Amino acid sequence: MIGAAVFPADPAMGFPPGTPEGQGAVTLSGTLHMAVGGIGFLCMVAACYVLASRFAREGRKGWAVFSRVTGTLFLGSFLGIAAGGAVPGANVAFIVGIMAIWGWLSLLSLHLSRNAA
Repeated sequence: MIGAAVFPADPAMGFPPGTPEGQGAVTLSGTLHMAVGGIGFLCMVAACYVLASRFAREGRKGWAVFSRVTGTLFLGSFLGIAAGGAVPGANVAFIVGIMAIWGWLSLLSLHLSRNAA
């Protein structure tokens, strides 16, 4: 996520507001933003599944299901935005996926901090 912040995305397809419609210019910074962001997003999905497996082994079914559902939702929303970012439905799904992953991270952090040995 730090890498994606270091390399700003290229303005395109009307985002941010005021940007003309269409692809726009592709820069090295925009390419690196997409590359490191994609790697980070896939690592986040992997973390959901790894922790879901751990929770399942420990008998914490609720956390296992929550982690798997969040990972799947986030992966689907990421693939949707990667495949068709100009489609309004893909943009909304991506926002939902981002909110889900941040909610999962927040609740997981709270859970782990309360149950620290």
